[in-house]
Amino acid sequence: MGRFFSTIQIKNNGSREQFINSFYNIMKKRDLEACSEDEASVSYTIAFSESGKWVTLTSEVYMGSPKQAKDDAKQTAAEMKTSCFSIDVVDSDWANIELYTGTDIHDTVIVGRSEFPDDPPKGRCECWEPLLVSGKTWEQLFEIWNKNEVFVEDALCGAASMLGIEPKYMISDYEDFNDTADKDTNVVSLFFKKKITAINSGEKKLTMNAAFKQVFGEALEPLGFIKAKTKYPYYIRFVDNSFIQIIGLKKEKENIFNITAGIATIYRPEIDLNCSPRMNCNWLIGVSEIYQRCHLYDHDKQYRNSIMHFGFRSSENENIINAFKRALGEVEKWVLPEFEKMQTLYDVIDYLITVYIPGLDVFGPDVQFYRHVNDRDGLFCFDLDDPYEIADRRAENSIKQISYEAQNNKNFTEADYTKLCEEIKQNNKERKEYIGNILNNKDLYDETMAEIKQRKEKNIEILRSYRLKI
Repeated sequence: MGRFFSTIQIKNNGSREQFINSFYNIMKKRDLEACSEDEASVSYTIAFSESGKWVTLTSEVYMGSPKQAKDDAKQTAAEMKTSCFSIDVVDSDWANIELYTGTDIHDTVIVGRSEFPDDPPKGRCECWEPLLVSGKTWEQLFEIWNKNEVFVEDALCGAASMLGIEPKYMISDYEDFNDTADKDTNVVSLFFKKKITAINSGEKKLTMNAAFKQVFGEALEPLGFIKAKTKYPYYIRFVDNSFIQIIGLKKEKENIFNITAGIATIYRPEIDLNCSPRMNCNWLIGVSEIYQRCHLYDHDKQYRNSIMHFGFRSSENENIINAFKRALGEVEKWVLPEFEKMQTLYDVIDYLITVYIPGLDVFGPDVQFYRHVNDRDGLFCFDLDDPYEIADRRAENSIKQISYEAQNNKNFTEADYTKLCEEIKQNNKERKEYIGNILNNKDLYDETMAEIKQRKEKNIEILRSYRLKI
């Protein structure tokens, strides 16, 4: 599956300071005022291309509403008296580009392998030629628009160079920019809240972050969780001096959110809760996923669908709080009981077998890519009394699943069962041989234990920076 994202590219006719001031003025017209990140009801990220001629605009709102990006592009073009175009990328297959020089659409371009029945529009020379950098021609841009790239992002990067836009900015979404805001001086995050007027000044409007802190903080802090000092909202609890349990807020749209949860041991290459939630989505999963994976054979699909997301129709504080209370109720029902079962590393094995079995993969120093797989905790097997236990319990669980399939699937033959069981046993044998090779090779063993020590020290420092007292 490819990427979906929406951004806006704005022709900048002044300095950075002038652009930011103009943007603040636009927000004021929308009854929004600048604030801190904790207070924000909406956030934007802007990125200035090195050419100084373009600014990329993204927002968390665009993640679930491409139409909002188009509306913002149209308004920005009119209010800043400049040219803007919105980009809506669909599954990395194609992109819809709409160019505005006022309140009307000035031109439309479809790039990539769209499913449009007729020839999709590829732009008009008179609209795009004035925007090209010196030395570039409309014919060159038109050729890029018509390329049938495997990933539409490749065509967008080519077009970016023609227009003087930073190619990496052309294909980055809100979360990508948010991850680099602290490192890239050309990227600026801006936060806004609804302006308080005499009519609504009686009650301060709650943001999702504030509601999450209010509802979940009250429930989780007495259980030993602390609000982590991270870019994204998380409550974490350190257990057995070896792993953390995590519950976090994931915003889906302006009024829709999810609650994610997971565990991370100090044995993984790096615990990173400051990166985009998308980068951790393999192991930090939603409440509905935890419910399903813990009730693999008896879960209610309709009920599971009802807890995939949580939301509120109107933004009154009471509605927001009620939505978070409902989410908390599901967390107390399905997540916290699983967390309470986890008190030692042996319990972590059971959790990962149930919820995220790739986390048990063991990559020692002889595997070249192991340092880049940050959600694998399996090296903790070397701190267990029996290093082979991970492999054996993983195999037992797989055979249990195959047995259930054999009993409940009429098309599942005895030959299928035998074949799969043999494959599981062979895979288990290979895993144990791999672990044994490390145990029985002094150089490899010493290097592995040194790597484990380095990971522990690194992750403990990271957790301390998140405000955990270790």
